[in-house]
Amino acid sequence: MTRLNQQWILKKRPVGNIQNSDLELREFELPELEEGQTLIKTLYIAMDPATRGWISDGGYMEPLPLNTPVLGVIIGEVIDSRNERIAVGTFVAGVGEWGKYMVAGPQQISFDRTGEAGTLAPMDTSSGHELPMYLHALGTSGGTAWYGLMEVAAMQAGDRVLVSGAAGSCGSLVCQFARLNGASKVVGIAGGADKCAELVDLFGCDASIDYRATDNLSAAIAAEFPEGLDVYFDNVGGPTLEAAMDNLAKDARIAICGMISQYNATDPAPGPGNMWNLLVNTARVQGFLVSDYFGTPGCERAYTRIEEWLSAGELNARLDIRDDFAHIVDVYNLLFSGGNRGRLVVKVPHDN
Repeated sequence: MTRLNQQWILKKRPVGNIQNSDLELREFELPELEEGQTLIKTLYIAMDPATRGWISDGGYMEPLPLNTPVLGVIIGEVIDSRNERIAVGTFVAGVGEWGKYMVAGPQQISFDRTGEAGTLAPMDTSSGHELPMYLHALGTSGGTAWYGLMEVAAMQAGDRVLVSGAAGSCGSLVCQFARLNGASKVVGIAGGADKCAELVDLFGCDASIDYRATDNLSAAIAAEFPEGLDVYFDNVGGPTLEAAMDNLAKDARIAICGMISQYNATDPAPGPGNMWNLLVNTARVQGFLVSDYFGTPGCERAYTRIEEWLSAGELNARLDIRDDFAHIVDVYNLLFSGGNRGRLVVKVPHDN
């Protein structure tokens, strides 16, 4: 049976927000599978800030070549296989193509969880959660939140924790993981009264800071942490990072997860002007990539614990699923305008 594929192709490097003219939705017939190949029907595509870096120059990996498919975190189902190691009906997840289907060669199937671009791994979905949750708490968001908080920042019971981008898919999990692991105080930074209220009502924060409602973010943080903060989980960078660094306790740890304030910037952002605070507080700052954590025993133990919290109703992992594959650029840009609520995921349409 002939199948038509549709893929979003990178036509030019974006400047600022991604524009519709930067990508092209290309349709073509899928070829017959060759020996060792697998045909995957893409079911959901996660909208990740990291994709913005992958399609631009100057990211943490080689930029995606022009005239090739855009990549993002996906979950799909194997619908045809000439790879004897993977059966039809298997659900797979990883960094795959923005398209309706993906043909994966034998080297693009990993049997350990992986963050390698273009590589997918079988997923154990037997716990019965809805499939998009394997892109959220049971996927990259959950792994990133746990690794950054518990391993990189080495959060301990009794720590005072600050989280920026706290209403996002990763940040909201960080806040809850901190609470569930015994933090003495958790404060989230977000934009807007509604999101700040949700941090307290839904996501385990003791208090929230609306960065849009203050002209002195450093002072607002100091008011919540008069003795300083022990852990800062940074999703934002820029002035928010600098304000947090004004308020470090002795031996504080900063985990740099992302810098969403800078992804669409057209000019270089200045670095924090208060690096001296790291020295005087003997503090540590460390960036990290969750892909380094995937495939390790600690990672799988973390997912086991996350699944237990989910099943017990102790973890609020909200999904924002959009059935709008044809307008994926507009959906994607919601990440930067604050227009989503929870893990932003695009459902991929299929006739059957």
